[in-house]
Order: sequence, then C-alpha cells, then structure tokens
Amino acid sequence: MIAAPLFGLLFDLSPAALRSLALTLLLGTPILSLLGSLGAALTLGLRSAGVLVILIVLPLAIPALIFGTGAVAAVDAGLSANAHLSLLGALLIVTALGVPVATAAALRISVE
Repeated sequence: MIAAPLFGLLFDLSPAALRSLALTLLLGTPILSLLGSLGAALTLGLRSAGVLVILIVLPLAIPALIFGTGAVAAVDAGLSANAHLSLLGALLIVTALGVPVATAAALRISVE
C-alpha cells in the first residue's frame, strides 16, 4: 500500500489518480485479505491446497480488482469514480460481515 503510489508516480499518474489509488487500496486490501483467509480455512489440511485456493478465491476477488482499477482509470480519464468506490465499499461490508462467519464454520468443520 505504501509502494503503489510511488509506482503511480513512475507511471505519471495525476495527483487525483494517486489519491484514488490510495483510497481503492484502503478499500480493496481488506477484501482480498478476508477472501484469502476464507480460502485458507476451506482448504486446511488438504494435500493440493494451493490450486484449490486459487480456484476458490480468484473468482471472488476479481470484482474487487475490477472496481479498484476502474476507479483509478475513471479518475485518470477525468470522470467520477463514485460508482466504483461505492461498489468497493459494498464489497468490503459484505466480506467483513460474511467471511469471518464462513471462516469460523470452515475451521470448525476441519477440526472435526
């Protein structure tokens, strides 16, 4: 999260796009972390867990990545990023409320 705005400067992003990049990273990083914890809990104790984690987490993470990059691209093009940021916020709320419960249930099942 610290290095991304520096890389944005290397790619000549405008200051508004850099602010949008930082905001989307603040919204998107917890989403991806929570989805990763869910995938790890679901594949706990399996032999080929790496491939299975990718198959479980990747389809769930793609919308967060699309809306994050769409927000930065919209700001860079001079458009409003409110829709992208609203959807990222909604994804954060849904994952923050639902994923810990699902992770706890998956861990309970794997312990038994």
